[in-house]
Amino acid sequence: MAIIKAREFILRPIRITDVQGYFECHKDEDSKANFSSVPTTIEEAKKELQETNKHNKKFAIIIKEKFAGFINLKLTTHPRYKHSAIVGYGIHKDFRGMDLATKALKKITEYGFKELKLKRMSGMCRTFNKASARVLEKAGYIHEGTLHKNKFSNGKYLDDMIWAKWN
Repeated sequence: MAIIKAREFILRPIRITDVQGYFECHKDEDSKANFSSVPTTIEEAKKELQETNKHNKKFAIIIKEKFAGFINLKLTTHPRYKHSAIVGYGIHKDFRGMDLATKALKKITEYGFKELKLKRMSGMCRTFNKASARVLEKAGYIHEGTLHKNKFSNGKYLDDMIWAKWN
């Protein structure tokens, strides 16, 4: 897997040694409601990291050798949809407010279109997650619609917005 360099950070393949930062991104009270699944232990987080493969590319966002977050590309395996991928990301609480998610998303989108020859990339966020919607919008993704009652969690149905960019 590639290493993607930007002026302020690098995106490199995620490692098992990143597990603590990855786990903290998911457990933070401000962000855990936004993920479709949240590891409840370090062991579960480690298992998720080990699931990185040719169809699920996970990158660590590194700033000055520190884990600042993650971004992933989930490539579709069905032959009719192999031209597309789903993006996901999480920023460690110590690195929020730096426009890092938008910059990382722009870089991974460029990588997906240029290097992986994708034609479509999409991302989802909860309707209440205005920050993530803004990240997708600033990265050039278009809001395609809302999936109502898409997830049931903690006794409530949640709606998700779907965003996409195509090449």
